[in-house]
Amino acid sequence: MKKLLAIFLSALMLFSFTSGLAEAIVIDELSVVFVPSASVEEMLSASEPLKAMLQEELAKSGYDVKSVTVDVGTDYAVVGEGMISGTVDVGFLPAGTYALYSPDGVQVILTSTRAGHNVDSDDFRDWNIVVENDPSVVANGYRSLIYVNAYTEKGADLLAKAEAGTLTWDDVNSAKWALGNPGSGASYTYPSIWLNKSFGEGVGESKKTVENLANATFGGGYPDNQETVLLGQADIYAGFADTRTNDYAQPAFAAAYPEEAAQGKTVFDCLKVIGVSDLIMNDTISVGTADYITPEFIAALQQAFLNIIQTDEGKATVKPYSHSGYVIAQDSDFDGARAALKIFE
Repeated sequence: MKKLLAIFLSALMLFSFTSGLAEAIVIDELSVVFVPSASVEEMLSASEPLKAMLQEELAKSGYDVKSVTVDVGTDYAVVGEGMISGTVDVGFLPAGTYALYSPDGVQVILTSTRAGHNVDSDDFRDWNIVVENDPSVVANGYRSLIYVNAYTEKGADLLAKAEAGTLTWDDVNSAKWALGNPGSGASYTYPSIWLNKSFGEGVGESKKTVENLANATFGGGYPDNQETVLLGQADIYAGFADTRTNDYAQPAFAAAYPEEAAQGKTVFDCLKVIGVSDLIMNDTISVGTADYITPEFIAALQQAFLNIIQTDEGKATVKPYSHSGYVIAQDSDFDGARAALKIFE
């Protein structure tokens, strides 16, 4: 028995020794790219520490990442196309963008969670208060809101008709819209679903989406589109429910309406909601098609982000996205997002 024990201990020591000599898997560069759903400067500044955090966490799983780059794509499609081509390894993608590019090899690994709001309703009237985050509510989805500037003649008219239940397609079609790119769930896809449910009949020429709008401008980020409406250069923008609570909102309002701001008014007095979309799945962290993105590397990357988001420093790196946590995701979680894309077929 003692002899067997000695052999076992010797083998264990040899295994430990040789395991310690195992070489780390070297990755020369890991490219992480965000979609431009917030201020580019804010996102780049906040995410800078993420580089070292990822290197440190991945090292724990045996990956020696020589360099991590973090960038913001010029639009949603650029990030998706980069993931397919292999120039982007890790993409922070909205649900709709993921659904669009998943058939070409993009894989979801995590879904974000966020603090919920003091409002959870599909009635636009319920959102026309001061909307606040509620840290006690963990939400795995969010809504797109259709915003107008109630201080302008057109915005006030749209709001009054929405409240009276008399808003028509002609009303919204005569307005100037500031919207995002086709990959954006909150500023393109889900506003289209809202338009079709509210004013269309779902098929053929009767279908109503943002593509049918007579006066829509596409491609702007949320801060730019919000500012455009605040300045009266557009009448409507669509965006996620946090656009009035983000850091850029109140300064933009104060710049557009300094007298009202001096009187204590806020962006919530100005930007009002006339429509609410269906629930949108939260943003994903997805991976591209590089050869080294194996199941083992995906597991290591999942653990890395799960560890990072548990720290205050880690949460700060994704503050512009309002992420409070991550959960491991399945591709099937986004079947609803795929169904939403079919509205454009």
